[in-house]
Amino acid sequence: MVAGLSSFLVRRAVLPQFAIAQPTPDSLLNIPLEQTVFAREEFLVAYRKLKQGQAAPLYEQFLPRIGANGIRLALETAKPYCHEEAHDLGKLIFTKLRDVGESLESCADSCSSGCMHGVLMQFFADTDSAGNAGHAAHQHSAQLTAGEVARKIPTFCESATWKRMYGPGDCAHGVGHAAMFLSNYDIPAAIDLCERFPSYPLRYYCAAGAYMEYWINPKFRLNYFSHGPLYPCDKARYPAACFRYILGNTTRWHYAKGGTVETLANQCAALNDKYRLGCFHGIGFSHRDRIQRDKQTLAEVCGFGSREDQTMCLEGAMDQLGKFNAFVSVDHCSSLLDWRRRVCRAVAARTKYDTDRSFALFQR
Repeated sequence: MVAGLSSFLVRRAVLPQFAIAQPTPDSLLNIPLEQTVFAREEFLVAYRKLKQGQAAPLYEQFLPRIGANGIRLALETAKPYCHEEAHDLGKLIFTKLRDVGESLESCADSCSSGCMHGVLMQFFADTDSAGNAGHAAHQHSAQLTAGEVARKIPTFCESATWKRMYGPGDCAHGVGHAAMFLSNYDIPAAIDLCERFPSYPLRYYCAAGAYMEYWINPKFRLNYFSHGPLYPCDKARYPAACFRYILGNTTRWHYAKGGTVETLANQCAALNDKYRLGCFHGIGFSHRDRIQRDKQTLAEVCGFGSREDQTMCLEGAMDQLGKFNAFVSVDHCSSLLDWRRRVCRAVAARTKYDTDRSFALFQR
C-alpha cells in the first residue's frame, strides 16, 4: 500500500500545472471583484496583523492583485470608517495614476473621504516649482512647497472634478490635511495655508482638516501629557476646528482617570469666549461614539454651560449624521427638550461640510 501511495504521489507531481491568469487592473486601477475574492481574504489576514500606520507596503503589494477597489472594499470590511487607513491608499493611487481627476474616480469617496484626502496630500507633495504634478520629494523645504501650494489654494476646489464628485467644503477639508502634512505638522504654518481660501466656511473646514491630520499623527497624540489637556486648542486659531479632534485624546484620558463629563465641562467653562465655545464643541464631538452606542444621552453630554455652549456641544455630537455615521438617527434628539431638540434635529438634517450653514459660533 505504501508503494502504491508513492506511485500516486509521483504521478501527481508530474501532472502539468496550470497557472491562474493574474487579472489586470483597468485605467482606474480597479479589478472586477469577483476575480479577487480569495486574494482579498489574503489581504485582510495580513492587514489585521499590522499596527496602525504600517499598511502602505501592503497596499503596494496587493494593488496589482486586487485593485484599488479591492483594497477599498477590504478596508471598509475591516473597519467601516477607515478614514485614516485610506490616506496611504490615496497617496499610492495618485502616485500610480498621476492625475487628480482619475485618482478621485479611483478612490470613489471611500472610507469617509480618507482616500481622497490621501490623493490631495500626495498631489501637493509632488507639485514641482512649475506647478505641475512632478516627482518632488516631501523632503523638499516646507517653505518652498508651501509657497507653491498657497498659490493653488484659492481656486483649487472650484474645478469641475471637485464639483462633480465632492462639495467645496469636503475639498477644503482635504486640503487642510495636505497643508498640515506639507508644513511638517507646524500648526501656524498649516493654518496660514488654510487662510488662503477666499471664504470663511472653506477656511474653517480647511483648518478642521489640518487639525485632524495633526491629531491622527501618533507623534503628537500624547502632547497633552507635556502641554496640558487642552493643548494646542486653547491658544489656536479656529478653536472649534481644533477641539473637535484634539479633545478626543483628552476625553479618553479623562475617563480613564475617573473623570466625568461634568468635570470636563468645567474645564471648558473656565476658558474665555471662542475657546470656551470651541471646547464645548469638542466635548460633543468626542462623545459621539458613546452617544451612538447609547452609553450616554445627548442630554447628559450637552447639558452644561450657557445656551451657546450647549448649542456648540450639540453641533459637535450630531453633525456626523450627515455623512460619516449614517446609522445614527434623529431619535437621539429625543432625550432633549425645548430649543435643544430643535437644534439637534436641525444639525442632524444637515449634510457634511455644509458651506451655507451659520458659522457665527465657529469663530476664528
